[in-house]
Amino acid sequence: MSATWFDSGWDWVGWIGISCFFIRFLIQWIASERAGKTATPQAFWWISLAGASLMIGYSLERREPIFLAGYLVTLAIYIRNLWIFHSPGSALRPLAVTLTALAAWALLATLGLATLRPDHGNTLPWLVTGGAGQALWSSRFVVQWMLSEREARSHLPEAFWWISLTGNGLLLTYAIHLGDPIWIAGLALGPFVQIRNLMILYRARA
Repeated sequence: MSATWFDSGWDWVGWIGISCFFIRFLIQWIASERAGKTATPQAFWWISLAGASLMIGYSLERREPIFLAGYLVTLAIYIRNLWIFHSPGSALRPLAVTLTALAAWALLATLGLATLRPDHGNTLPWLVTGGAGQALWSSRFVVQWMLSEREARSHLPEAFWWISLTGNGLLLTYAIHLGDPIWIAGLALGPFVQIRNLMILYRARA
């Protein structure tokens, strides 16, 4: 995989997509600091939607199934959170949520196997590291989705931040292995945001 900063037009797509993810958490962080508790403004989900759409394209061009899987799952969850924002109280039934999640994972598995290429140097330990990291990284929004459906309001619960912190660490390790500066940059600042949100959350409780 190319380790240059701007090797092609797709690098620009990747940098813009990663920038969207950074901006969304910057907005969320500022909103939380002002509110004195964890807050999730609607702009968070719109910017997330834009970032995921761009990164799906970048992942397909790089033929990287592990990152592609995460963006596909979270794209659907971003859309659902926006729907909840505009239609409060419109929670899905648990069966519908489960079937939707299973269908999404089936799609990713198919796309992932179809796009995997051997020149990544992915031995089994690296595939396990990246796969486990992506499973956690994606499941944070699945957990967020389920809890938001249960309460019929879009929010980021405590579990979201702990799962994010663990998954971020594993995915950052995998991104460094790939040598891709876009994914490395996108994950490097994550722990600071996650730890700060946990601090705000515990301070609000105290």
